[in-house]
Amino acid sequence: MTSLADHEEERLRILEETGALAGPDPVLDAICREARDHFSVPIALITLVDRQKLRVKAAQGLSVSELPRDTAFCTYTILSDDVFVIPDMLADERFRSNPLVLGQPHLRFYAGAPLAYLRDIRLGSLCILETRPRRFSPGDKAELAEMADRVVTAIATQELKALGTLFASRH
Repeated sequence: MTSLADHEEERLRILEETGALAGPDPVLDAICREARDHFSVPIALITLVDRQKLRVKAAQGLSVSELPRDTAFCTYTILSDDVFVIPDMLADERFRSNPLVLGQPHLRFYAGAPLAYLRDIRLGSLCILETRPRRFSPGDKAELAEMADRVVTAIATQELKALGTLFASRH
């Protein structure tokens, strides 16, 4: 597992250069909805982790556009290429006092797949959340990781479209 500082400046630069932080994307909304429905959870989010905040790029079941980075579970997700799972947040000392666990929406379960854009560059996560403890199988992890790969493909496609538009406007 890497530390938060490893590749951080490069990761933040890529977030800006790709335009990933800009506006909503219907493709990402659809993947988010698919994740919520597939895993039968009340909340699914696609998040991007910038310097100070967790930016919510797509959401199902939770109306929030950003969260402080220091309370965001996704900060842990971007430390590794592996799906990060917290089966019961109240049983985990890192998260039991988190305001989202103690207060609304009283979260208990988290699973997040990193959005691996380049080697060692994870932009954020596709995550699912539940208000009760839950198990998450290796097969579930693989399915969530595959959905996260589709999110990265959508972000990269948007970047290519933006570059194509920029190139066309210059010629």
